[in-house]
Amino acid sequence: MDVGAGLRGNVETGLWPLVEAFVDSHDVAGLAVAVVRDEKVVSRGFGVRDVGTGTPVTPETMFHLASVSKPFVATAIVSVATARGAGEPVLDLDAPITKWVPEFTLADGREGEVTARHLLSHSSGLPDVDDYCWHDPQLGDDALSEFARSISDWRLQSEPGSAFSYSNAGFELLGLLLARVTGKTFEHAVRDLVLAPLGMRNSTFLRGEVPADLAAKPHVGMPLVVPEGSYPYTRRHAPSSTLHSNVVEMCRWMVAHFEPAGGSDGQWARLDPGLVEQMWQPVMPVERPPWMDSVGRSWFVGSYRGCRTVSHGGADPGFGSKVVLVPELRTGVVVLANSNSIPASDIAAAALDIALADVPLSAKPDGMTDLRAFPRSVVGPVAEVLTTSGPDAAKVEFRRLAAVEPAEFDLDDGGFVDATWGAVELHRPGLVWPLLRMWTDLRPDSSDAWTMTGCAHQLDGQLDLARSALRRAIDLDPENDDAAQILSKVPSA
Repeated sequence: MDVGAGLRGNVETGLWPLVEAFVDSHDVAGLAVAVVRDEKVVSRGFGVRDVGTGTPVTPETMFHLASVSKPFVATAIVSVATARGAGEPVLDLDAPITKWVPEFTLADGREGEVTARHLLSHSSGLPDVDDYCWHDPQLGDDALSEFARSISDWRLQSEPGSAFSYSNAGFELLGLLLARVTGKTFEHAVRDLVLAPLGMRNSTFLRGEVPADLAAKPHVGMPLVVPEGSYPYTRRHAPSSTLHSNVVEMCRWMVAHFEPAGGSDGQWARLDPGLVEQMWQPVMPVERPPWMDSVGRSWFVGSYRGCRTVSHGGADPGFGSKVVLVPELRTGVVVLANSNSIPASDIAAAALDIALADVPLSAKPDGMTDLRAFPRSVVGPVAEVLTTSGPDAAKVEFRRLAAVEPAEFDLDDGGFVDATWGAVELHRPGLVWPLLRMWTDLRPDSSDAWTMTGCAHQLDGQLDLARSALRRAIDLDPENDDAAQILSKVPSA
């Protein structure tokens, strides 16, 4: 059987029409999807790089990958901690990172307990970042060192090595550690250790290196807009978030992890199999099936039809991403998007179902992921009326759509969150204030609505209003930990 022809036929006739229909019927800017199997690649772009210009997405379009950056950093760290030939490894994963990063201190004095091995599996006990300060980007070579100094008032939340707790901050420290042991900037170290050897020539952690004629713009709010003058980029969070790549080069990344296929022509660079297996070895339980049963060294380990998967997703303001590998089947999918309203994990699942439809596995899919079954969020059409006709007309439209039986739109709060959090995290609440005000009028019992409203008031300096909104969010949902954490950071009256 010609695997390449079979894959292309499956994807072009089965997947592309589904994705195209989803993009046409939902509030989407653009996305790119690629499937690789036995070194055969099928890829395509959908939608636009910028809703203002209408420039189409292609497989070469460069996206911000958000947290999909982390496995690249982890690969670089593990590679310098692995002996080569008779040489000794440069880095000891079990040594305190303070050996190389002395500016890292904690208020409880426990910084000496934190190791690279802990950070790689999100089991260091470190908290996560509250505010990425995308609105105030740090662009100097000392940005990561300054970040390490900035968390000196933090305390460990759990014993290192005892539990999974996702921490972007841990990867900023790993990036600084990598810079110290290599004697290079973080971005150049990852380029030299990982990107360049795999032939990922355009991929970069430095936004300034992304060609303007290939770059996708972030889209936030609803209707979708490009937040001019604002972008999720700062070098203080480069290791956790700022890889830019396209689906063509991400296919090189996926194939690098697979055993060579029969008749491989040698055009694909490979990672060392021993290093790869270290990366995928489960370290901590996560218990979020199907993709996140456990965590290895940055990769999440799960299953698909009885086969092991390794995956990672990402979401930053205006961007979303998902990479899933099925190593046993030498198959992988990548989904990159330039808005937050894309169900990237579901598109990846649909891609696997279709790409592997002809593979006789003992375990059948629990149910094919049908993108046609995903209703459009009600926020899109309501926001369109809000923009053109004002809040009163938008409320009428919401009630009209909510009354339709059977339901044609998704009425859950998740659509409102997707439509607002990106702008708020970019410190641009003005882009979504009309939607937030209407949302709290329509859903006064929504804890999520009051949480986002409280965040927006805080950014606008309206601290009394912020506290009131956040308290209301907690009253409505006492288990709303996000609101409680944000409220704890609002200065007292």
